[in-house]
Amino acid sequence: MRIIKYIIGLLISVLVSYLVIEYLAYPTLSSYPRLSNTMARFPYTKFTLILSLSICLWLAYIQWDLKKVSVIYLYLASTVYLFLLFVVLFTKAKSYHDISLDVFDFIKPDQRDIREAILNVIYFMPLGAIYGFKANKYEFVVIALVTILGVETIQYAFYLGTFALSDILLNFIGSSFGFALCKVLGKRLDIESL
Repeated sequence: MRIIKYIIGLLISVLVSYLVIEYLAYPTLSSYPRLSNTMARFPYTKFTLILSLSICLWLAYIQWDLKKVSVIYLYLASTVYLFLLFVVLFTKAKSYHDISLDVFDFIKPDQRDIREAILNVIYFMPLGAIYGFKANKYEFVVIALVTILGVETIQYAFYLGTFALSDILLNFIGSSFGFALCKVLGKRLDIESL
């Protein structure tokens, strides 16, 4: 019975990964010429992204079912996540330097802006979950805001993007979701021993 559950979990992981990459992540990443050119050099980019996300989701489901988090899984998933986050945050613009003080600039009828806003939330959920393993809520707020401000400052200072208050808001919301999810899951999973 457990094998059937895991096969169904794998199929659902693949389906969710396909939908997220095909309709959310890939169209947004492709809208940046530098990333689009880089992704075009490797014909299996989309497949690799779907496969990576599927494996991470499936292994997370297995750990959920076993009620135990593997440190090896955390290392693997964190490494892949941080690498992809670095690529998305620091390689999408060749030379771009701007400041946006409009906190709600993502509220537009433009589909690209809405997709990017959703991704800004999703991108930082795993980071919030990582902080949730050891930080209390006050430490989390400080660490998350310092990290997000650091990312935005680096993007601006090194001509890699826009220092945007809306990104800070969306990234913090994503981190908060991840942090809360980690705390809720921590009640079911054995993460205190990590």
